[in-house]
Amino acid sequence: MKFKHTVLFGALVAPLFAISQPALANIYITFDYRYDSSNFFTGENSSPQNLLNAAASVFETRFQDNLTAISSSGSNRFDARFFQPDTGINTRLSNYSVAPDQIVVFVGSYNMGGMLASGGPGGVAGGGASGFLDNALSRGQAGALLPMQTDFGPWGGAISFNNNSNWYFDTDITTDEPFSNKYDFYSVAVHELAHVLGFGGAPSFKNLSAGGVFTGAAVHDLYGSNPPLTTDGHWAAKLSYQGQEAAMDPSIATNQRSHFTELDYAAMKDIGWQVSPIPEPETWTLMAAGLGLLGARLRRSERIRSERKS
Repeated sequence: MKFKHTVLFGALVAPLFAISQPALANIYITFDYRYDSSNFFTGENSSPQNLLNAAASVFETRFQDNLTAISSSGSNRFDARFFQPDTGINTRLSNYSVAPDQIVVFVGSYNMGGMLASGGPGGVAGGGASGFLDNALSRGQAGALLPMQTDFGPWGGAISFNNNSNWYFDTDITTDEPFSNKYDFYSVAVHELAHVLGFGGAPSFKNLSAGGVFTGAAVHDLYGSNPPLTTDGHWAAKLSYQGQEAAMDPSIATNQRSHFTELDYAAMKDIGWQVSPIPEPETWTLMAAGLGLLGARLRRSERIRSERKS
């Protein structure tokens, strides 16, 4: 499958399925399923929800930012703009509010042809006092308001998944067993969430992209040079770190599990996220296995196209 970055609008709305914030997280990601018209995530099909929660924990356990609330009231109106995840058509929700440290991601599915998924950060519209609008645009991240942005403070965004793709829904992401001829839903969800959080599309990412390479200091210090980028906001194909293919490269095959590497985290740090050090092994195991898959609420602009190899 190929991940192909595209700009997308996103939306803020009160979640239909509210979930509690996991331990150790500053940010928490809330998935809103109101556009799950095909019941891809709901009813008896709960595996995708569990895997979305596990994918969200990849970021919740490492991102230490404090995001301000957006509270629509009176003349201060925040309108969330995004593509509706069960159709791909742009829409908006008016007079929306989002809680402190919360990131809202609308998810849904439809038959996307050869594409596996589509997602990314949402847009902002509305009216009111300049301070209110600045906060909606930045979530309190001062660098997101600079002429040359150095930070990113999204309210959230949207992700669509192809309900006609051959998905593998893992019941235990701590193991990497074979799953022949299927695409790993968890890997795609992690990749898409990174795009919602700014990889490839945030102005602070684009400001560090020049001449076909990424020039962020944290990435350079870790990688030893400026790694190459594709034109659509991904690492160059098959880019790896310490022998592991990076999660944010442009393609993934069937029977492949992709993990978010320290190189991927370094890029998120460069675009403005406060990324904590690697958790202790026992903490990471608890967050991934216990919080991610047992039902406690854990927790791109881009498109994904399948690539079948002969």
